[in-house]
Amino acid sequence: MSSSKNLEYKKTSFLNKSNSAFIEQMYVKYVNNDPNLPESWKKYFIDIGDDINSIVKEVNGPSWSPSKNKIDESKIFENEIEILESQNKEIYQNDIVASNSNSIKAVSLIRAYRQRGHLLSKVDPLEMRESEYLDELHPENYGFKKDDYSKKIYLDGVLNKEYSNIKEILSVLRKIYCGNIGYEYMHISNPTERKWFRDRVEKDENAFKFTVNGKGAILNKLIQAEGFEKFLHTKYVGSKRFGLDGGESLIPALEQIIKIGGQSNIKEVKIGMSHRGRLNVLANVLQKSYKRIFNEFAGELNNTNEDSAGDVKYHLGASSDREFDGNSVHVSLTDNPSHLEAVNPVVLGQTRAKQFFHKDTERNKVIPILIHGDAAFAGQGVVAECFAMSGLPGHNTGGTIHIIVNNQIGFTTSPRFARSSPHPSDIAKMVDAPIIHVNGDDPEAVVYGSRIATEFRLKFNRDVVIDLVCYRRFGHNEGDEPSFTQPLMYKKIRSHQSTANIYGSKLINENLISKEGLNNQIKKI
Repeated sequence: MSSSKNLEYKKTSFLNKSNSAFIEQMYVKYVNNDPNLPESWKKYFIDIGDDINSIVKEVNGPSWSPSKNKIDESKIFENEIEILESQNKEIYQNDIVASNSNSIKAVSLIRAYRQRGHLLSKVDPLEMRESEYLDELHPENYGFKKDDYSKKIYLDGVLNKEYSNIKEILSVLRKIYCGNIGYEYMHISNPTERKWFRDRVEKDENAFKFTVNGKGAILNKLIQAEGFEKFLHTKYVGSKRFGLDGGESLIPALEQIIKIGGQSNIKEVKIGMSHRGRLNVLANVLQKSYKRIFNEFAGELNNTNEDSAGDVKYHLGASSDREFDGNSVHVSLTDNPSHLEAVNPVVLGQTRAKQFFHKDTERNKVIPILIHGDAAFAGQGVVAECFAMSGLPGHNTGGTIHIIVNNQIGFTTSPRFARSSPHPSDIAKMVDAPIIHVNGDDPEAVVYGSRIATEFRLKFNRDVVIDLVCYRRFGHNEGDEPSFTQPLMYKKIRSHQSTANIYGSKLINENLISKEGLNNQIKKI
């Protein structure tokens, strides 16, 4: 006898006259889904398969027997369907649970990038920052394996997608949050402001898409900024000028802020800054004449002139009217002593007074811009004091646009010995100010970040910070030898191309300008 016949014999061997009544009782309960039926019998009747017919025949007896105890075979079929449906429902529910779990884990991954992605952003032009491995930014931390990267996940509109997969999610997140621009905004407690900022950076399909004229204007400003510093460095060798060399992207950033402001009908921009880059801002943003600047270098300061006040050249201010797209904006730079951040409350006071005279109750006709050094921003108490008073009714100016010219060094001190936080901008979190970190060697990222910062300030009347990560080519001042205290950094800087050359090469590769055209443009400056 074969094994299958043996199995069949064993399964039905109990079917005899002596226990048919008991079998009938159990099977009737099974057919009627009686909850009192033991699980072992349920399992037996489910597993017995085709042999169930033998049981039915045994229980029902011959066709001529009384029919009151007979089992309706259609009921058996219905019962089996119910069991299958129950099993399928359980499988379906398990699938739903697994799908929901993947959705929750994917959204958690997205949130982690919104919070911590800036720590992996490529904002250091010298590429000297140590790369970090953050568990919370890796899919495996949420249970996703390599095999899961292509599986479809329901997102319900998060990251502007109905469905996606881990591979695509990572690509989008790294492009937005880990490129040459990094954002910090998840600390903002106001949900409207936080949502606006998130949507602004995640839904902008035209991010970094500049017109040919726009790119040409950025390149022109970089060449002007670099050419001005090179001339001074050659003509007045060893003279202190606190040049902008390495941070030339500040100039197109300021131009962008004034341009966006002009489109929003602002009347005035009040600028306060320390002395690094001041001469360049005077020449290329406020358009102070080169002749006057060079005369001041030659020592021809007019002490009777109220504008100069007998002060040294890199402490002086100026004002002028700038026009962008037919909109005229009055731009002024406040005089500043050597005590770096001391000018901050002065500029805020001037802005408040100007808003009063313009009857600017919405505080959108006059906006202040404060330009800081990285070490001073983190280290000087007057910065925190201005932030603390920024929202008070008697001091509010409708928000300041802060630009940190982040040279990644304070005089001769490395950041790790100067502050206890990853970025110099962290002090701004005390007032929920969004922070935009940008790579100074990517002027398009700098201009784009400046555009977002200006839009945020004009919409919400709140402080906003642009952390312009760059470097200082010639030390604290042009008379210093920075290699004595920072040999590794300055070895890197000496072989590092200027921002204008890097951006010019980028436009050459995009076939927007020829090498000869770039050289001619540099010569014209």
